[in-house]
Amino acid sequence: MRPSTWHRLDHLQPVLVGMLAALGGMTLYSAHADWGRQALWVVLGAGAYAAASAFDYRRLRALAPGLYVTMLLLLVAVHLVGRTALGARRWLSVAGFPLEPSELSKLMIVLVLAGYLARHEKLSWRTFAGALLLVVPPACLILTQPDLGTAMVFVAVLLGMLFLGGARVSQLGLLAAAGAVAVPLLPHLLHGYQRRRLEIFLDPNQDPLGAGYNLLQARIAVGAGGLFGQGWLHGLQGQLGFVPERATDFVFAIFAEEFGLLGSLVLLALFGALLIRLLRSAAVAPDRFGELVAGGVLAMLAVQVVENVGMNIGLLPIAGIPLPLISYGGSATITTLAALGLVQSVMLRRRLVVHQDRLQYGDAAAPVAGVVRLQP
Repeated sequence: MRPSTWHRLDHLQPVLVGMLAALGGMTLYSAHADWGRQALWVVLGAGAYAAASAFDYRRLRALAPGLYVTMLLLLVAVHLVGRTALGARRWLSVAGFPLEPSELSKLMIVLVLAGYLARHEKLSWRTFAGALLLVVPPACLILTQPDLGTAMVFVAVLLGMLFLGGARVSQLGLLAAAGAVAVPLLPHLLHGYQRRRLEIFLDPNQDPLGAGYNLLQARIAVGAGGLFGQGWLHGLQGQLGFVPERATDFVFAIFAEEFGLLGSLVLLALFGALLIRLLRSAAVAPDRFGELVAGGVLAMLAVQVVENVGMNIGLLPIAGIPLPLISYGGSATITTLAALGLVQSVMLRRRLVVHQDRLQYGDAAAPVAGVVRLQP
């Protein structure tokens, strides 16, 4: 690795990712998940991370239209030939392995929106409407799988990238008003089990052995962890199988039971540090496309962490969103690591400038007196 490449690298980001993946592996082992298979996903994801870091992200800008068409074709294929499990049709079988296109679509929509918004210096109403029209078709296809959680991630990515793209207050206010209008319509738009989730969120004790069982058991597990936790592999709620979906949606409850409040705060601090690194990457990106890619990945991960932890402790309705790098799942793990690798690619393409005996980074287009510039 050339010295200039080494100095551009965000050294802390892969460290944080490795620590989160390690904690995820420990939690999944305790949750009796297929730990070996998850290890394989992490290894493949690490390869995707390295490949995405080495790849020049700027080439993806021209590929955005093709990515959009591919995303729509994959989501349509799920409806036509997808595999159904737990009442949802979300998976395709590829060489014997399950592929969840909605997980890949999270990263694809980030790249598509970044490519679209980067072409416009100012976010006019026409550009604003175009961004909405790009998001609506894939979000509707995902919503009908049904997968409300991933559709919510699409909305969060759209809002985050519009904000970074320079959306006006009136434009964001219009989206907020549309959301407020849609709230009374939710009972007519959601599936029956999704309406039931909202009712249970307000009062889980109305059906403690039925629809409210998952939420109540998760809250019991989190509370049983106390301050210091019951110890790794010693959480009774998790070990005895009382917590449902303990390797995916409710993996945080397993972690909190075994590592307690202090361990949970450490986990959230690691996520917070990772999100701050992504924010920094967006701030120092060498171009608008890179800024939007880093910002979109930041929004994608932030909403998943907030929603997953929130639904595990009963602060948010259950939406079926995995906890990044912690929950079991090949498509989610590989997509998350590839997305983080792309942000690293943005960092690696910063221009390196040398000022006397100090190394600095900056926009090569901006003249800086007394600075010797090196091409990346």
